[in-house]
Amino acid sequence: MQERILKKILIVEDEKELVLGLATLLKAKGYLIVVAYDSLFGISLAHKEKPDLIILDLGLPAGGGLYVLESLKNSVETVDIPVLILTAQQDGDSEEKAKRGGALAYLHKPFDPESLLSKINEVLSV
Repeated sequence: MQERILKKILIVEDEKELVLGLATLLKAKGYLIVVAYDSLFGISLAHKEKPDLIILDLGLPAGGGLYVLESLKNSVETVDIPVLILTAQQDGDSEEKAKRGGALAYLHKPFDPESLLSKINEVLSV
């Protein structure tokens, strides 16, 4: 029997209750979860942990999500890690900047858990 390799997801989000809910949902689906509550720690953890996927909020302390996205996409070590944006920001300008910056998807809070899981599974080809 072949052993299943668990996929690692880094959540970069400053709302602790949302992180808890997301982490619970994703752990129940068999994902390993790593969490950063601000921009700088998110960038640091992405380099250290090399996650298979990053779920990134835009409204973060210590730089903001677009700064994190730009930093990740400008680093040889993290450029290929897929990034999903999960944010309360509804303006089209932020969405356009995120997609131009390399984000694969832009999802709005509050989010539908099944839609999020579907997008994660699609990105990770699970």
